[in-house]
Amino acid sequence: MSAKAWTHWYRWLTLISIGALIPPVVWILMRKLHATPSGDAWYFHWQAALIANGSGWFISPLPYLYHQTIVPSALHPPLWVLVLAFVDKLGLDSYPAQLFAAAVLGAVAVFVTGLAAREVAGPRAGLIAAAIAALYPNYWINYGLGLSETVILVIIAAVILVSFKLWRSPSVSKALVLGLLCGLAALTRAEQVLLIPVVLVPLTLLLRDVALRKRLQYGAVGIVAAALIMAPWLGFNLSRFTDATLFSNDSGTTLAMSNCRPAYRDGYLGSGDFLCLNHIPSVPGDESVQDAHQRRVALRYVDSHLGRLPVVLVARPAREFGLFTPLGQLRLESTVNKRPLLPAAIGLGAYYLLVIAGVYGAITLRRRRLPLVPFVGILVELVATAMVTFGQTRYRAPFEVVLVVLVAVAADAILDRRSGSADETAASEETPVAV
Repeated sequence: MSAKAWTHWYRWLTLISIGALIPPVVWILMRKLHATPSGDAWYFHWQAALIANGSGWFISPLPYLYHQTIVPSALHPPLWVLVLAFVDKLGLDSYPAQLFAAAVLGAVAVFVTGLAAREVAGPRAGLIAAAIAALYPNYWINYGLGLSETVILVIIAAVILVSFKLWRSPSVSKALVLGLLCGLAALTRAEQVLLIPVVLVPLTLLLRDVALRKRLQYGAVGIVAAALIMAPWLGFNLSRFTDATLFSNDSGTTLAMSNCRPAYRDGYLGSGDFLCLNHIPSVPGDESVQDAHQRRVALRYVDSHLGRLPVVLVARPAREFGLFTPLGQLRLESTVNKRPLLPAAIGLGAYYLLVIAGVYGAITLRRRRLPLVPFVGILVELVATAMVTFGQTRYRAPFEVVLVVLVAVAADAILDRRSGSADETAASEETPVAV
């Protein structure tokens, strides 16, 4: 493409990304303008506020707000809190203002998704992907929840973009950037550390026309880059808790609420029930000690219900990927997570259509001998995480990016075939036939 054509393309991508602000902004104005955060969103909001106003660096909000007591806390990795703290510093310290800021970050996610699809299948695919992402409810619903999935959308799109750049033109710098992105993903949601073994490592090992020594070098550079960007947070946590803490102190809570009677037999099968935590007595000690205690309780429950475990392990990813009680899951999330029911229902229908088209996109890439590693790796990571924890629609956010890119590949391939058929028809009509 000429420089003028590229400028035109970027102009369209920018316009689509700006247009992506419309659905979430309208929704926030209609339903969230006077909302207050709850659940994880409450924790993120207030921990960011405490950092922004200098009250404490990653401390538990509740003891400080009610008793002015500083208690170290790492219930979640730090990146989303730091983003919100930065937004606070800009003067956007109310919860609705932060949701508007998240919508702007969501527009960035749409832009990067377009860049990723362009790298995978060309300029037209890039604009198609951006348009889908701008309208797709399972993208923009996340912006209005005050949770970390908005950042995940940006990072996963960037991971796909850099993965294909590395595949086409391997270099140390690209491997380093990919490693940094994997590290940033882990600093947003702890389970995303699995991107290193399921995307970074296999992709570098499978690079075409590259000597084994070079492939190992690229993989090592990526791993070291990821480790370096994660190291400050890991070191900070290891220095301030009784029990060893790496990314977060939330694993015990997650396991306890997903390994109890309701999560094994009742309407919560494959999900988690916060009420289960009420039956676990607290123990003396800091957050890490509580986390370890809840984890032991959860593992004892698993050990005494091994016969039921296979059903639960299947139900968890099935629930997350819309294969088990999908409407029930939407209603559950509407109540527990304040996820809007109508947009979520529209998003569910769109999701099923995207899955069908995405399969064709994956087949297209396979025929073109392009790597499926980033897409398959992300899917494997999500399934494995859901099996260990529980299924929830918002945890599927990385796969939504995969779907949008693959559907753009499919749509671009179909348009290519149609234009090719039209060109062949026109050529045959112009060719004289000997009589």
